[in-house]
Amino acid sequence: MTRSAPPHGLQLLVTCEHASPAVPKELADLGLPRAVLLSHRGFDPGALGIAEAIARTFAVPLHRGQWSRLVADLNRSEDHARVVAKRVDGRLVPGNQLDAAALAQRLSTYWRPFRQQAEAAIAAAARSTGVLHLSVHSFTPQLGGVERRNDIGLLCDPQRPLEVAFCDALKTELVARGLSVRRNFPYFGNTDGFTTHLRARLPVRSYLGIEIECNQRLVAKAAGERKVASALVAALQTLDLAASVPVPTQRAARRSERSGR
Repeated sequence: MTRSAPPHGLQLLVTCEHASPAVPKELADLGLPRAVLLSHRGFDPGALGIAEAIARTFAVPLHRGQWSRLVADLNRSEDHARVVAKRVDGRLVPGNQLDAAALAQRLSTYWRPFRQQAEAAIAAAARSTGVLHLSVHSFTPQLGGVERRNDIGLLCDPQRPLEVAFCDALKTELVARGLSVRRNFPYFGNTDGFTTHLRARLPVRSYLGIEIECNQRLVAKAAGERKVASALVAALQTLDLAASVPVPTQRAARRSERSGR
């Protein structure tokens, strides 16, 4: 892929919270079989390759999680009940049965460094020219007996007009490239997550936080990962924020900021 300028005149920054299934040696695989760690419960298959392709093409920073989401979930808030999951698929995670002091130590060691470093970089970009933050994930094609048929999910806050318009424009470009796309599926874009945390701290006019969810039916295999990465890169290269995204009125922007969205 050839390099391109970041899209839309905004600074682009990419994160991949669930990039790795690795567990630090001192945590002894959390007492889990390797098969669990290597499944979608342990990380997001395919997400890292897609995040790397976007970051490489636009020559922008990529902040990637180093450890399994079961060590500490970088896309959960610090006080979320499952930031360190005690159970997975109904079974105990032996290494995650922590008292308050041990939980605080786990978060200090494996959660806080990523979040602080990524947040500082995003906030600096927001204060400068504004930032488009793409948080890249993947999802299992079936969960709880429900089949998820879409190839891509674009997650945003429905109360932030810039994010909604950006997702609609990106969806149009991805559909034109043969992918099925849904907005705020298989998850809602304004529930607990890194982008939601940042929206509460950064102005609506200078922060666009979009989660890109890729179906593991495609991206868990190399060919599918390349297809999705290529489509996303081409779509981002095509978009022009000034032309495709209506800027909210100052009154609407102030109202959105006061609501903490």
